[in-house]
Amino acid sequence: MNSVRAMQKMQTGIAIWVVLLLLSGMGGWTLYLAQSTYPARQRAMQKTIVSLAAAQQALLAYALQPLGTTPCELNCPRPGDLPCPDRNNDGIAETSCSNTSRLGRLPWKTLGVGDLRDGSGERLWYAVSERYKNNPRLRPLNLDTPGTWSVISSEGVVWDATQGNGVVAVLVAPMQPLVREDGWLQQREDATTEIAKHYLDINRAADHANAQENAAQGFVRAPSTTHFNDVVWPITASQMHQAMQKQVLAEVKRSLRCVASPCPVYPMPAAVEDSSCLGSQPLGVGQCLSAASSIGRLPLDANAHWPWAVQHVLDGNPQHHWFQQNAWREQVFYLPGQTQASILLSGERLPGQVRDGAMDKLHLNAYLEAATLQWLHVQDTTALDLSSNDIQDKATRP
Repeated sequence: MNSVRAMQKMQTGIAIWVVLLLLSGMGGWTLYLAQSTYPARQRAMQKTIVSLAAAQQALLAYALQPLGTTPCELNCPRPGDLPCPDRNNDGIAETSCSNTSRLGRLPWKTLGVGDLRDGSGERLWYAVSERYKNNPRLRPLNLDTPGTWSVISSEGVVWDATQGNGVVAVLVAPMQPLVREDGWLQQREDATTEIAKHYLDINRAADHANAQENAAQGFVRAPSTTHFNDVVWPITASQMHQAMQKQVLAEVKRSLRCVASPCPVYPMPAAVEDSSCLGSQPLGVGQCLSAASSIGRLPLDANAHWPWAVQHVLDGNPQHHWFQQNAWREQVFYLPGQTQASILLSGERLPGQVRDGAMDKLHLNAYLEAATLQWLHVQDTTALDLSSNDIQDKATRP
């Protein structure tokens, strides 16, 4: 009975994803469905969309795995991690993905989902960004980390990695075999399962079988033609960042939770202007200390006045230290009170916010919008008066 309920819950979740993506225009799938005149073609496309939505949901869930569960010094798990592709069609992610191996099939066994296939019965393909792959990891990975794959849409939407607007991953449903624009006849049999051009197509200058990362031409999302029928589904940096943002906020809140009796006093924050808090190197004694009288960054509490030091999550110890290693301290702000502490996590940078150099990062308005600062009773006439993407929560002492 439990397994039946779990399956019903998963199917409901996938259906909700599909509806939301269709309503948001994210997929632009009407381009495909409109041309599917025949019921069989419509059913094939609907199956494809459901599989792609399930794959996206699984990848975003994978990126939010539990943190700090085992000792770690280097290459530590972190929010936003994505698996390497499956390069030999066994459903399992490769242990590492170098510069030439970030395109392959979706590692469905690693993700813990079923053998997802498109409407033609083919397994999904998958490209992961070099900045988001889980081995070897490039640091830092946080809300300022762009994706490295470009996707051009015939609807006019462009994700351009060369302009810092790339996507973090791309899913591709190969659909039925055809003759590619370069004249290559796709043949799908045991001997060709690892040859991408037997599955992925060309659209003008974009060759999906040899897609170039960190280039303006990566993948193309367009209606099918005689020589092109790939269905491309990007996972954007904003989608990933929203998930990462919530996980980091929950981790900070957990770390601030009182586990001692009596509960220690929350220390004052480090000043926003303290440049020693910046970066991704381990902090040492005398760095990022409590100094601010109001809002600031999370300090390094060298005297262990609260339980962070024993949790190995947010202190200066590199063990379990995904937080400092990926420069999350730059993007988390903290305001203590007598019985509770407010935690604010900035969103990804908005147009007009500059976080390029150390001097840029010493100003609240580089991270928090006017609405957030007003809520904090902080006066800043230079803050952006845009819809805020910051999120906040409170840690409360018993």
